[in-house]
Amino acid sequence: MNVNLLKTALIGALSLSALVSTAASAHGRWLLPSHTSLSGDKAHYVMIDASISNEIFAPDKAFRPSTKGAEYDDTLLMALAPNGEQVTDTIRAYYLQRKSSAAVKLQQQGTYHIAMTQKPMYMTFYKNTAGERSRVFAKKADANLPKDASDITTIKTISTVDTFVSHNGTSKPALLGQGLELSGPTHPNDLFVGEQARFQLLSDGKPVGEGIEISILKGDTRYRNSRGEIKVTTDKDGFFATTWQHPGLYLIETSQKVTVNEAGVDVGRYALFTTLEVAPE
Repeated sequence: MNVNLLKTALIGALSLSALVSTAASAHGRWLLPSHTSLSGDKAHYVMIDASISNEIFAPDKAFRPSTKGAEYDDTLLMALAPNGEQVTDTIRAYYLQRKSSAAVKLQQQGTYHIAMTQKPMYMTFYKNTAGERSRVFAKKADANLPKDASDITTIKTISTVDTFVSHNGTSKPALLGQGLELSGPTHPNDLFVGEQARFQLLSDGKPVGEGIEISILKGDTRYRNSRGEIKVTTDKDGFFATTWQHPGLYLIETSQKVTVNEAGVDVGRYALFTTLEVAPE
């Protein structure tokens, strides 16, 4: 191959990788359950807060309702019951400026998988004549770009934002089957300080394979000088492990570059934001 062509291809690949990395380092998205384990003969409600913030579990930006001006959104959250069926009772998430808040009714015994229902997000990056990079949230065809824009790249991101809540004991959580998500062998509601947890990262229901970096971040980051992230990497079967050092709520975050066969899209990315609770010894 011509050396100049090889150099150009390499620079392009590095630039694209940097764009994906930039997208991955955006504000954290999270669900915050009032409880991860409940017991009792009667049905229980669990409250779920949802927000976007750099300070994990400290609300900053709420998810806006799908209808402009609405105070609540019946489509923001979905829950898979222990039997694998979607909860049909209305999950009404109220828009509260810095967070959205909803209640999910737990009637069955076992573990509920609660997740946000989000449309894919499109980001188009470009450079202006000064060489400064900027972005707009739109596809190329819909983006209002400057006439002199160059190095235009569109990324499509599909995010999974989820958590797990168990009622009167645990059961194997139902899988979403799309995007990134966690599976066992460790149960997500059976985590204790000093014990090792082992999970498998799935992509569209299949193991991701080797080399995907996972970030494990304890909440209450505003009270620490350092964010204190723990980073682990998946093995050839998509498994990773960690031993919990402190009790509390954690955000598991990762992303994966994927192929997207869609006109006007240069690269795709799956992202995962999973909230887990670790109990004391």
